[in-house]
This record gives sequence, C-alpha cells and structure tokens, in this order.
Amino acid sequence: MSVSKEELQEVEIGAATASNVSNNYKPIQCNDYNELNKTDEEALQNFLLDIECLDELSPWTSKLNIFDVLKVSKTEIRHSNMLSWLLNPNENHGLGDLFIKGVVQRIVENDVEGKYNIFQLLLMDFYSFIIYREWKNIDLLLVSEDDRILIAIENKIGSREHSNQLNRYRNILEKEYPEYQRIYIYLTPDGEEPSDVENWSILTYTDIVEVLEATKRKINLLPDVELIIKNYLDTLRRDIVQDERLIEICNKIYQKHKKALDLIYEYRVDGRSQVSECIMKVLKEQAERNELIFDSSICSNSFLRFNTYFMDQYLTPICEKNSSWNTQQIYFYWFDIKEDRFRVVFEVGGLNVPNNQMENMQKIISILKPNDKNKNNFKYKRLFSTKWFKFDDLDNNEEDITEKTILALKDIKKFEEKLSTELINIKRRRSIS
Repeated sequence: MSVSKEELQEVEIGAATASNVSNNYKPIQCNDYNELNKTDEEALQNFLLDIECLDELSPWTSKLNIFDVLKVSKTEIRHSNMLSWLLNPNENHGLGDLFIKGVVQRIVENDVEGKYNIFQLLLMDFYSFIIYREWKNIDLLLVSEDDRILIAIENKIGSREHSNQLNRYRNILEKEYPEYQRIYIYLTPDGEEPSDVENWSILTYTDIVEVLEATKRKINLLPDVELIIKNYLDTLRRDIVQDERLIEICNKIYQKHKKALDLIYEYRVDGRSQVSECIMKVLKEQAERNELIFDSSICSNSFLRFNTYFMDQYLTPICEKNSSWNTQQIYFYWFDIKEDRFRVVFEVGGLNVPNNQMENMQKIISILKPNDKNKNNFKYKRLFSTKWFKFDDLDNNEEDITEKTILALKDIKKFEEKLSTELINIKRRRSIS
C-alpha cells in the first residue's frame, strides 16, 4: 500500500531522511559531567576513594549462582530444560501444580481477544499433563490426554523466529492432535510479536518471573529446591528481563564516575572493546552523512546509543534534561553487546514526558507491545530489538563487524518504515470512524 506525502505529514513523522531534514539539525547534548574537566589521574583517584559505591551492586555480583558456574545463564536450551522441570507438577520440586496453573492463568489474563475458555483451562487437572522437550523441534509441549488440551511453547532467548517455524509447528500439531484444544505460546524476554499473531499468544519472561515468585511465596520448599529457584530468578532478572533497580544503580554509578569508568573500560584489553570501536566508527560515519544522530561525547565503549531523525520527529526531545536518562531524549537506540554477538534495542523512557509526547509514545507502545499492561507508569521500556548479529572470531574481524553493524542499522530503517505505515493506518481508521 502506497503512502502519500500528505499522510506522512498528518502523523508528524514523515519519511525522515537526510533529504527532508534540515542540515542545521543539531544532536541533543546530554549531561555536562563535571568529571570531564578533571585529569585522568584525578578521576581514577576519586573513583577509588568512593569505591564503596560498588557495594550497591553486590546483590547481583557477590552471590554464588549455579547458573553462572555452569555458564548457562543465557543459553536458550537450558532455560527450556528449567521450565520443563518447573511446569511438570509431577516433578520433585515440591511446587505441585502451582506454577503451571499460574502460567496458564497468566496466559488467560493476557488473552485480550477471548481466544480461550477460562473455566475449561483453570478447572482442568494439571497433574494429567505430560511434558515433552524438543518433540518435532517444538521447545516445550504440554499434553493432557484427559482434558484433550495441549500447550505448545516456542522459547526464544538470543534468537528470533526463522524458517516459518510457528506455522510449521502449528500444522504439525493440528495433524497429530486434531481433536485437542491447542494453545500456542511464543515466549520471549521482551514480548516480541510472533509472525502468526492470530494463533500464537505472547508470554514474556517477566510473566515467568512474576508467576514463579508468587508461587515460591505460597509454599515452603526444601532448601536445595529453594536455592535453585532463587538462583534461577536472579539469573532471569539480571540477564533476561529488565531489572529496573539494577539499571538505576548502574546509571547512577556511571554518571558519578563516568570519566574513570570510561578510562578503565577503554584500556581494558578484550574483544568487546574491539567490537565497540568498530560500531562507533560506523555510527560516526553515518552521523556525518546525516543518516542518524550520534553524539560520541555521551557514549563509551560500554554504552553506544544513537537517535534517528525519523523518531526525533515523533518522540521529540523535551525541554529539560530530566528524562529517564537525565537527557532531553525520551528514547534511545542502543547496542546490546555480548561476548560474541550484538543487537540494536529500541527503548523509551517514561519519566517527565509531556502529554503530547506521551500520547505519541502510547501509540507506539500499543503497536509494538499490544498486550503490555503497564503502558503509563514506567522508567524504561524496551519495545523492539533487531536479531542478534553473531561473530565467531574476534581477531582481525573489523570488516565483518562493520558489515554486521551496517546490516543492523538497515534493520532499524526497515523497522521505522513499518512503524510509520502502521501509524498512518491508525490515522486512516480514526478518520474513517
């Protein structure tokens, strides 16, 4: 469907490229840190004198965690194994059917379209479920022969849907279980929308954390089971879902000792620094060509973020530097860099947003996270991420990382083009009604 120039102007976002953006556009300048005026030695000395500030991170760094010891905290297949154990009411965890019942209840609560029969689901015998792992490549399959119900869960951590997976799995289950009520669940960290939105329902790891915490409070567990579940919840909060308290503490420490921490990270010898340097080079080049907005003075090797002309026209900067990031920007794109891969995340901040910008923000949230129940009261909210771009060898791979960075930025352009079209369609439907 073609989109006219007039319609783009109606929604105030337009096809925002360098050709229709003034060359006088200046990036928003963020915090003027006092640290920037200090010598390197003074900055490091002040950081060491205030080293106790790192104590606030001890709840996330000082405790023994079995998932860290085994190095499986971000491995998708291990999370599926853990969920298989927890969801099985006949397992030895002592939770009985409380966790699986809580998950099903959350699925029903998230069902805004009325897909499911509430009474049938919540009154069934959860002990009758048999849990299958990787049955015909389906991550988790829960089958109750007694109630003629199945629940298929496709679990995605660090990867995205591919090869028409969801349609293939649905066709297999329709053929193998024709007389069953079938529930299809797409489980991701951030509530990413499945390709088959009609049949697959969204479940997030935030849902998993909340249900598991609520379940844990209801029962006295054996010490070893309680330790495992506590370790798992800590892992999910730190590595999978967005722990706002952890983000807040890290931002506070970073803003206080930006100069020192940037120096420490800059001279730290590791592959991640190489990756960051390659990405920063691409961002600078594209900013010089007015393809995006990048201010290197507010970034470091550990935190690379940028803005776009497209999104700045819709989520316009605010007057004061009091957004969620203590800047004038109420959104950022930023690179989420791991040891062997990276992706680009689109995130909005909900603090001190004026009504008109908040109204635009709500439209975007409704499109990208239609089942989000916390659309108003939040500090940070991740709404989109690209696929993960993986690199295997950190030696002499600048060309490969540069190429993947450009591909990631192209994905952001495609994302914004799609979002623009959806916003225009909303405008059309409202004008017709």
